[in-house]
Amino acid sequence: MLRGLDTWGENDDEPMIIKAAGREAFDGDVTVYVAESLSSESHERFRAVRDGFDRLEAAEVVDGVSVVTWPTEVDAPTDGPENEVVATYDEFVESVGTDALEPFFEAETGADDHERTVTMPDICITVRDEGELTGLYPKRDGSATQSVEDCLAALAMGDRVENVA
Repeated sequence: MLRGLDTWGENDDEPMIIKAAGREAFDGDVTVYVAESLSSESHERFRAVRDGFDRLEAAEVVDGVSVVTWPTEVDAPTDGPENEVVATYDEFVESVGTDALEPFFEAETGADDHERTVTMPDICITVRDEGELTGLYPKRDGSATQSVEDCLAALAMGDRVENVA
């Protein structure tokens, strides 16, 4: 009986073990948000995340992953039509609260209270079930941080990735 798969990434020194036996099927939709402009360090991190999801897809753990680019920083009026990125940020705040998003996401209101600046992380993962946000990475849960790498590891091991109440 097959219990797991060892898959190798670009650098053959870091295997990803994917649990195959005794796992519940994952039936969510995964989206990876990535900043339009990445530092070389963040680019390598994104490549590792993308490679991890490629391996999870090959092992049939996830059924496709959407990748969406977003600006790192958005200036948006508080009294006008809402920018899509700001709407996504507001959904996250509504789902988990501002404290859980800091320091990964930040929002500052301008001096005249008619504009705000929202700063997004370089990489973010959401998990949705029938359109409803059920998982968000990165975020804080008390003093613990739940990173995008934690999401990948949980999916590989067949653990729950739903961390939004």
